[in-house]
Amino acid sequence: MSHPTASSLLTRTSPALSVDWYFDPKIYALEQELLFKHGANYVGHELMTPGQGDFHVLDWLHGGGKMLVNNPNGIELLSNVCRHRQAQMLQGRGNAQHIVCPFHRWTYDTQGQLMGAPHFPNNPCLHLNKTPLSNWNGLLFAGPRDIHTDLAKLGVAADMDFTGFVYESTQVTEYKFNWKTFIEVYLEDYHVVPYHPGLGNFVNCDELKWEYGEMYSVQTVGVQDHLTSPGSAVYNRWHQQVKRYRDGKDPAHGAIWLTYYPALMVEWYPHTLVVSNIIPTGVDSCLNVVEFYYPEDIALFEREFVEAEQAAYRETAIEDDDICYGMQKGRKALYEQGISQAGPYQSPMEDGMVHFHEWLRRMIEPHL
Repeated sequence: MSHPTASSLLTRTSPALSVDWYFDPKIYALEQELLFKHGANYVGHELMTPGQGDFHVLDWLHGGGKMLVNNPNGIELLSNVCRHRQAQMLQGRGNAQHIVCPFHRWTYDTQGQLMGAPHFPNNPCLHLNKTPLSNWNGLLFAGPRDIHTDLAKLGVAADMDFTGFVYESTQVTEYKFNWKTFIEVYLEDYHVVPYHPGLGNFVNCDELKWEYGEMYSVQTVGVQDHLTSPGSAVYNRWHQQVKRYRDGKDPAHGAIWLTYYPALMVEWYPHTLVVSNIIPTGVDSCLNVVEFYYPEDIALFEREFVEAEQAAYRETAIEDDDICYGMQKGRKALYEQGISQAGPYQSPMEDGMVHFHEWLRRMIEPHL
């Protein structure tokens, strides 16, 4: 377990990254090979396909070329590309007893086995490719890393329990900045009060607690002033919904933010769990795939709660976007001049960024 020390944080800028780490194609290629290709690679949650025959096409993954399917083997990641003329077959999410290509009616069972090909004298036996999955708290991973070993000592694992929750929706946002910039902003609380009037009056960063593991960090923050002073009109709705649902009692925390390296975030808010997955698409671009989960009674009968929570989440996300784009523009200006600058870390509010940068250097620097 790695613990940044206050003395190192306040007296040096290292391990801050030089600006070329955000623009150099060679570094990006190393990240893809060392961090993502060999990472745990989150693909979705079992709650996306809770029933036998349920499928969920992952539009963000290879352009919808993969899908989660609940079949007699459990939940599997199957190819959504027909073996005949390589057409995509299913769209969105739903339930199906068979997977049928709409163009030539090649038909597969839900395990990906080809059942029939019209007008072929024999079954060509071309089955859909599938990828084995590992499962942690319902989160599904398709990569080689051992998620259970990585998170074995996670102190907030019980808070990330999805029991009794249901999947509500996915939102995908495309960004034009390096993926690490998003993670850095996520991993520091220094900006919360000055730049997030809504979030900064919902959570109490003076009660910030950090937890570190080799492959993760966790931020836990308290509740601000019993939710009596909302900092924006949007957050006022969220405050009111939380207090109403809880009969005025404070939640146990304001938020818990888990970052599992390199780029998966699992977020706890009152009666809400959010999974946010950053996917690099280029040296200066990435996707953020955000999934929302709620207790079943809230998802079914408390639409105002869901809408208030997502509106507050979106307001904070837009503000974070501003910070990320500001950092991207500033770093690019320096990079084009051949200049690199890095400032000190504020402790304890930027300790998580230190941990992330140290991890990145351990993973990448030996290969530079």
